[in-house]
Amino acid sequence: SVIHLDFVWTFAAALLHSVRANCPIAMAINDVLKRPASPEKASEEPAAKKAAVSNVTTQIATPLSRHCATLVETLDATPEAVSGPTHAKDACEAEAAKATTAPDKHATEAQGTAVAETAVAEDVPEQLRRLRAFIINLERRPDRFKRCTDMLQREMPWLAFEQFKASDGTRNPIPEAEIATTWNTKCNAHFADYFEWVFDAPGKDIDKKPWKWADDAHREDPNWTFVEEGREPWTFPHHASDSKGRTGKVTKKATGEVFDVKLQFGNRYLDPGLVQRMSGGERGCAHSHLRMWRLAAERTEPTLVLEDDLQVCFVRTDPTLGEANGRIFTHRLALALKHAPSDLDVLYLGWSGWRDGHSRHPRDGQEQWSNADNYLRKAEYVWTTVAYVLTQAGAKKLLAAATPTINQPVDNFMAWEASQGRLNAYVALDQGDTDFTWAGGIVDQFDFQGDSDIIKSDGGHQ
Repeated sequence: SVIHLDFVWTFAAALLHSVRANCPIAMAINDVLKRPASPEKASEEPAAKKAAVSNVTTQIATPLSRHCATLVETLDATPEAVSGPTHAKDACEAEAAKATTAPDKHATEAQGTAVAETAVAEDVPEQLRRLRAFIINLERRPDRFKRCTDMLQREMPWLAFEQFKASDGTRNPIPEAEIATTWNTKCNAHFADYFEWVFDAPGKDIDKKPWKWADDAHREDPNWTFVEEGREPWTFPHHASDSKGRTGKVTKKATGEVFDVKLQFGNRYLDPGLVQRMSGGERGCAHSHLRMWRLAAERTEPTLVLEDDLQVCFVRTDPTLGEANGRIFTHRLALALKHAPSDLDVLYLGWSGWRDGHSRHPRDGQEQWSNADNYLRKAEYVWTTVAYVLTQAGAKKLLAAATPTINQPVDNFMAWEASQGRLNAYVALDQGDTDFTWAGGIVDQFDFQGDSDIIKSDGGHQ
């Protein structure tokens, strides 16, 4: 008998929910995937995205039997918590028994694999059947690779994937002829948060001198107090186009002096721009993706590019929808690809930033709403490269743009190409992502804060 993956996913989800509910270890997830000059978690998200890690093990060797054994063990252990058709359990028990009693181990494994592949092929949407994933991972970090592969095998057993060894600057120098050592903020500044509060004191030395970044102003400070006057507090995702006339007062705690401040854009970051040195991790990350684009350019089928901090289990943008999982990922990705244009270059699966419905610089004559807008939106400028689908045409465009070098962090580089109309990029939407969502999509990032391989030039981590 063949057990369809919708049954497996249903029971696996119930099992995972039970395990997570009793798991004492909570892993925090970076809820905002962005890289502005002064990184800050977006405050408008309705709930912080979090995930727990649970391990489901079995003694059954073959792929299908692994899922069957999980189902059988779950039903036997917690029959009141999981309901399902009796024939599903019976079929799984038979499959598990067959796998454990067969005299020819190699023949049994081959048969089990063939059965599993048949079941997967029948249940996987057509848009995903030829999709292959490559996990960018430093060879010296097998722990990160194992976490990622365990999750993929548990949540998306249909997905074919393999390791893509990341460029490691600690072992082999990253070639400067391919990846620049510095980058200029003048491109990123068109879209990132370079707003600052400056002193408004005509005739005094401090006039127009920066006090703080806009997104730092409301943080607790041992030396200053800040009060924004008038309207609701300014936030970059919601008010980037509404900064004029924003004023406030700051008080120096030590002396009680009060100063007027006003909000303005730091034009020096736009023209001539500020040159920053790319960190070693940023250069290695960019080189890894460059090499990945070369591979994708040789493949006729779309390539799924994954970084090893990928997370598919997280609290969704709309927390009433519960936690995302592999079944939801599969469903939403298939719908996004089904509705994607034929000339798609890149589909971001996790993102933060600007896209149709929430643009930094709205275009004239934007397309009218269609059913496809429920599943994907045209990207204007979005950050993060944790997971994206890359077509052969898109890979060739990125390689052409990267000649002679990638001249900024790789997510900025890709975002800039999209913003200039040279890369036909879209973002995948999860159910619950709206025009007010800053960071969304069908994946998230595992939180490696304090254990990061990439320290960004603007102070962030991944």
